Amino acid sequence: MTSRTDAPARPRSTQRVRLPDGRTLGYADWGDPNGTPVIYFHGGLSARVDIAWAAPLCAERGVRLIAPDRPGIGISQVQPGRTLLDWPRDVAALADALGIERFAVLGWSLGAMYALACAYILPERITRTATVGGPAPLDTAAAGKQVGFITDTILGALSNNAPPLAGALLMAMKLLPPAIVKWSQVQQSSAPDRAVVSRLTPHQATAFFYEALRHGPAGEIQEYRIMYAPWGYQPEQIAGEVQLWHGAEDALCLPINAQQLAARIPHATLTLVPNAGHYLLHTHVAEILDALSAR
Repeated sequence: MTSRTDAPARPRSTQRVRLPDGRTLGYADWGDPNGTPVIYFHGGLSARVDIAWAAPLCAERGVRLIAPDRPGIGISQVQPGRTLLDWPRDVAALADALGIERFAVLGWSLGAMYALACAYILPERITRTATVGGPAPLDTAAAGKQVGFITDTILGALSNNAPPLAGALLMAMKLLPPAIVKWSQVQQSSAPDRAVVSRLTPHQATAFFYEALRHGPAGEIQEYRIMYAPWGYQPEQIAGEVQLWHGAEDALCLPINAQQLAARIPHATLTLVPNAGHYLLHTHVAEILDALSAR
């Protein structure tokens, strides 16, 4: 029999904590274990592993990057009926379990909504907030057009109006080979994004997608419902400083999203990067992490 002390350590990409309500929250823990803590929120149709490529750079820059899966995604248990503002409680519980009092938050793509929710709910614990390629509130028909990724539009409509069809479509997509999923990303992207994705292997470009659906579509259906629902607060109510990063050629989440947020969040700084798209994080991650971890 193997004792607990002799058991092999769980890989840093598949850590788990038990939340106060009994659910399991999965997360990855990369970079410098003693570094500045940054909690990272993955994109939509994605999971904690979509930032794995940045682990060596985090170690070099003295950053501890903690990347949780949202409920129902990857290795996190589903949370029935969850809303956007439920997420900060999970993040606070994760930080408590890790013994971290204060931390920065970074959200990419759909994860930006969750980073801003934490900035609103947990101002006393957040040191800095940054978003990359994130949406503004999308709860009106006009705002919904600010998303250029046709897959999001279709799955958003189905998740709200025909959840079984959304689930069937998601599971059918999961059967596609990685090369086809990568090809679909390239087809819907701008030139700067095509350059980034083309340098990735099919596995590197798609592993996060398959991981998101590890235990079925329920978590992603919740994600799409939340994406197009009211946030439960107004961006004007965010008290702390927020760094908004957006690619000027982002065709998947249009730059108007960041411009609207910059106009509404009282202490927001917008960096609109020329010749960059939705995968801006891949080309500017060092700069963004340095800004988040500066003392």
